Amino acid sequence: MNSRRLFWLVGLSLLLGLSACAGSPTPVVNQPTRPIAIIAAPRNDTPVAVGQEVIITFTAADVKGVSQVELSVDGQPIHVEKVNPPVNSFAGNKAWTPAQPGSHVIELRAFNIDNEPSDPAQVFVTVTGAGGETALPASETPGPAVTPNATTITLIPPSPTLADAATSQPPAANQPSVTTRTGLNVRGGPGTDYPVIGRLTENQTLLVSGRNAETTWWQVIYPPGSNERGWVSGDAQFTVASNVEGAPIVPAPPKPTPVPPTATPTLALPVIQYFKADRETLNPGEKVTLSWDLSGAREAFLRYDDVTEGVTAPGSKTLSPSKTTVYTLLARGPAGDTTAEVTVKMNAATATPVPIISDGKSKILDGQTIDFDRGVIQGADGVGADFHWDGGQKKFLPRNGASGAFVGDVFEDISLNDCRSVTYGQPFPDVTTASRVTGCYRTSEGRYGKFFVSEWSLSDASLTMEWLTWDFR
Repeated sequence: MNSRRLFWLVGLSLLLGLSACAGSPTPVVNQPTRPIAIIAAPRNDTPVAVGQEVIITFTAADVKGVSQVELSVDGQPIHVEKVNPPVNSFAGNKAWTPAQPGSHVIELRAFNIDNEPSDPAQVFVTVTGAGGETALPASETPGPAVTPNATTITLIPPSPTLADAATSQPPAANQPSVTTRTGLNVRGGPGTDYPVIGRLTENQTLLVSGRNAETTWWQVIYPPGSNERGWVSGDAQFTVASNVEGAPIVPAPPKPTPVPPTATPTLALPVIQYFKADRETLNPGEKVTLSWDLSGAREAFLRYDDVTEGVTAPGSKTLSPSKTTVYTLLARGPAGDTTAEVTVKMNAATATPVPIISDGKSKILDGQTIDFDRGVIQGADGVGADFHWDGGQKKFLPRNGASGAFVGDVFEDISLNDCRSVTYGQPFPDVTTASRVTGCYRTSEGRYGKFFVSEWSLSDASLTMEWLTWDFR
């Protein structure tokens, strides 16, 4: 989930140099080999209006150092920033004001000092036009672009809306006019088989210069104030006319010569090659990994509980459900949608809870030690201490055989099984700014526990920590 990935990212730039016995640190394992990019805001499917400023908040991280970030909308760069000198984690924001209604794709990529790119982070936003209209009436809506025989998912934003016509002035009294009831196309003749030459907004008024014989289309002065003409529908669903009793019948202009069609592509539904889980049943606190592949789709979504998130293919995601959950993969293409489902069952919790021997939340000063078995904070030479906090080095140093490990999950979600299975003794970068991190520890008496560093003070090198130690060895 995004929240867990964000905890990992933030922890990467932080504190805890939890190391094994001094002089023989265990190499870092399971660290990413490519940068990580995250768009924190806006969220997927966030509705905004044309002209409304959107603040895009983003974060990037890499163990080698982030050297550049690139932010784009619908494939067009809007912000490219070089990070000099490179840093392990980088955060920023960029204001973007959408000018066209429809669905738009915001994408972030990060590069490290070896010019290795991250996987793209993508967010979809829905932009509404004037009056909240985003779609044309059925008779006026152009058909979707066809992408036959796709082999990979390509997230294609919709074509931009036609440019709005110049704002018109209200007509003088008794002049023949027509006012739109919704967003409407202006065409080159009285019919939908004529080309679109402009676009009107809701409640826009134009002068009428004529009509067709059936009075189903109005000829209008378009652009307003010019000597040119266009045609709009006379259907009461789209327009309302005033003072048009004497409007003359105007012959329709010649229709454009149709271009002979080439071979019509056959539309086919997207194909989901597979959608599976690595486990069918889980015990409380365990995780499941979903994986999938598909083709012939313009976009795809993973749905579960109340969550809908865009995905690419092939892909996978690891989750920690708290109950029996149905996961749905939806692939969307020009011909329609294809779906597949996976159900992961959760076994009832029957295990006896492991007792807690100590827990608490305290501020630890530079040079102090903590004994997690008893929940006691002492001076530098504390008896039975598990860790010594060295604010100068910005590290927790293990004592008496204790060891720690960074986990990166939400503190409340970390279980005893997580702390029993994690690899201990991994070194981490020093703290350089305010940090938040979670992890596990093994005490000098062999018990397991978890911690959460919620605050870090640069002024006095102190930190605030929450912990919980299970009475399990």
